[in-house]
Amino acid sequence: MLPLRIIAMAIVLVGAACADEPTRPDPLPPPPEQGVNAYVIVDNLQAVAGQSVKVRVIVRSADANLKVGSYTGRLHFDPAALQYKAEVAINDGLRVANPNGAGTGEIRFAGASATGFADLTLYSATFTVKAASWSRDLSLQMEELSAARSLANLSPRLQVQRTVLAADQVKP
Repeated sequence: MLPLRIIAMAIVLVGAACADEPTRPDPLPPPPEQGVNAYVIVDNLQAVAGQSVKVRVIVRSADANLKVGSYTGRLHFDPAALQYKAEVAINDGLRVANPNGAGTGEIRFAGASATGFADLTLYSATFTVKAASWSRDLSLQMEELSAARSLANLSPRLQVQRTVLAADQVKP
């Protein structure tokens, strides 16, 4: 009976040790060496007509302690190649999106949080692929990015990455 208890205890301890660092379901790009970077990340860069894709806008900062307090941006795409389906809810701070321009290839999004966002995803939505060239015209325009608490303007330090990344290209 004693060996069974020892084995059970060992299993519990090994399980607890593995749970120290939870893994994110969606990997993040590495932080930049300086400033703040904004990225467009899709779950399947090889999606073909008729398939759904999840598109996310993410920011990363060189300063691990920096928290984003507010932002506004626009996601641009070719509506002949990509059709907006629905926003993916992010339950962190106050976030809004205006998909009224989706028919012409633009979705506006914004958010604010006095204490700063815990989730680095600024916007997330699902789309239906209509043409093979769908990722070519997918782009991001950030209009405002400010820090929480200090309200410092982060826009001068912000670099929008022009390359659309696939989630599997990003190291966890």
